[in-house]
Amino acid sequence: MNIEFTFEWPHTQWSVLHVFKEYYESFIKKNKRINTTYVSSSNFYDGNPAGPFSAQSMIIKNIDTKKYIVVTYWDRPEELRHDGNGWDNKNCVSIITSAGYNSVGDIYKPFTYLPYTLTYESLINTAKKFSFKKNNELSFRGYLYGQRYYLAELNLINITDKKTFPETNYFEELTNNKICLSLNGAGQICNRDVEILGSRSVLFREKLTSNFYNELRPDYHYLTYEHNDDPKIQSEIILNRFDEIKNNKKLLRFIGENGYKWYKNNCTIQSNVKILNKIININQLK
Repeated sequence: MNIEFTFEWPHTQWSVLHVFKEYYESFIKKNKRINTTYVSSSNFYDGNPAGPFSAQSMIIKNIDTKKYIVVTYWDRPEELRHDGNGWDNKNCVSIITSAGYNSVGDIYKPFTYLPYTLTYESLINTAKKFSFKKNNELSFRGYLYGQRYYLAELNLINITDKKTFPETNYFEELTNNKICLSLNGAGQICNRDVEILGSRSVLFREKLTSNFYNELRPDYHYLTYEHNDDPKIQSEIILNRFDEIKNNKKLLRFIGENGYKWYKNNCTIQSNVKILNKIININQLK
């Protein structure tokens, strides 16, 4: 086979690109008899995150058969199948993602997720155990859009889009707090979710419907609350659930440690690459 890899070579600390590079290099080592070439998507990037030259995705293509596999961290991976985004859909054999797709038994294969930058991988080694966490406050820090924006407007919960620098300050905020709130992003799971898991604190969010290669279990790896489309009712649900759990030390320690273990097995660069090595079936490209 003649296999072509298309992705953007790492030039920043952005974790996604390093997963692609590490997998590509591991593929070459394990498949020395396969003719492998690399094409940089940054040479063609058209500004469309759901397109074939997006920095969010890696394409593995058999040049001879035109069949290809996509690994993507794009928040709305169903858009990779939309007409007009530039994909050769008839030759796509697999889309590997967990960002926002929850279908089972079709072209999509469940994957995992990771923090935003490489810096976080060193920070998790300083994550505080439950007994050393000083704070027990309900707050959220992140981009405000969708329901996040309307929840922030109500001002019933401490929700802000103000960034904190350097990255170590943000991590300290997470790992010092027993419970950390995460609000759905564009594709449900977001960087903040796994950053909370890695901080050894309790991830507190509504139940995820995204599928993962290794199950992320609600009320085992993270604590849940019910969803409501009305921001006022949603705020009340979050606050009431928080009051129920905030002083349950045994439960919080249990959830925090389970989530931390899930992070280490699923959310590092190497664990992402390890999972890709298990689920990518190159024979699909024949």
